[in-house]
Amino acid sequence: MSDPPLLQRVGMGYMARREARLGAGSTQVDPHHLDAAEQRALLRIQWRLVIEAALLGAASGLVCAFAELWADAELAPDPAAGLSGQARYWGWLGSIIGLASLVEVVLLYLESLRAVQAIARTTGTRLFVGPGDSQPSSPMSAALVRAALELPNPPPQGYAIDPLREVSRVRTVAVGLVYKAKIGLTSFVLKVLLRRVLGRAVLRAWLVFVGVPVTAFWNGVVALVVIREARLRAIGPSAARELVGRLDLDRARPAQVELVWRAVAATVVRTHELHPNVDAFMDALRRDLGPPPQDGLDDTARFLEQLAAAPREDQRPALRALAVAAVLDGKTTRDERRLVQEVAQVTGLAMPARALARLRRRFVNGRPLDAALLQALAPDEPAPAR
Repeated sequence: MSDPPLLQRVGMGYMARREARLGAGSTQVDPHHLDAAEQRALLRIQWRLVIEAALLGAASGLVCAFAELWADAELAPDPAAGLSGQARYWGWLGSIIGLASLVEVVLLYLESLRAVQAIARTTGTRLFVGPGDSQPSSPMSAALVRAALELPNPPPQGYAIDPLREVSRVRTVAVGLVYKAKIGLTSFVLKVLLRRVLGRAVLRAWLVFVGVPVTAFWNGVVALVVIREARLRAIGPSAARELVGRLDLDRARPAQVELVWRAVAATVVRTHELHPNVDAFMDALRRDLGPPPQDGLDDTARFLEQLAAAPREDQRPALRALAVAAVLDGKTTRDERRLVQEVAQVTGLAMPARALARLRRRFVNGRPLDAALLQALAPDEPAPAR
């Protein structure tokens, strides 16, 4: 296994040192069960980070705006100066903007790391296996650091699954570029709209400040996404372990075991990544059922073919395992919903959308996960006509 990214290693080291200073927090057997006090504490952590991120964005935007005004007044190049004047202007302005952006990013990362660590301590989630353990073998701390720093999840290790098997690489790159360029695109659109509403003289005076609210807004949005994802990762592994026990799987039925593994692999392929919570779910399945098959595990068509030919006592556990894997990342994507429809069509078993949404809400909100939630996912009634 290759080493994790440098940024992840730095983040884990920072959290390990901070954990040592704070002292050991209380741990819980079931961090995914959140009481009212824990819910309120998590909301305080969430909105504090959102506000801090927005303020940092506004401050950075103001520094950049005033730097541009100063550069225009003091360093505006004389047309006769040629390239040297342009270089002096852009050198000073670029340096100030670059420094402001660097400080903003560093402070955002530090605040995000502190916030996700506070979430772990609030939920009673154990970050490190032992004192001073900041190695990549600490899956919880690694998952939370990746959430805080917006790092991608690593590819599956030990499973014959390619999450990108059914997705265009070009589409993946395009989506990533649009996401990274969100601030610039929003500023551009806002400037176009302002040109239609305001006069040119007014616009010229205030144009440099357009980026201030835009940066503050997107910083707040990203912080909200980060903190909610960190919360899911803090409570996910314990929920995954409980749900494996609720599935009532029969290890003595090899065909059922294989179907369950293929069902979970199909959700990984349809979400195009292995979420840490699904990874924890698969780890719990491995302990309960043994290792997964390696022959075409990520072949969704093969899974649907075997599922259609399987008896009901093997189909239901597979469908419920698929549902659990689909909700453990806190959302059900369009491709996952399409997979649920395909499963219902080939089996004749209903996968009620309301039951799936109820399971997702109960997990996300930290509520108890009883067996009735899973039993409602594959009842005896046939799927309704479409």
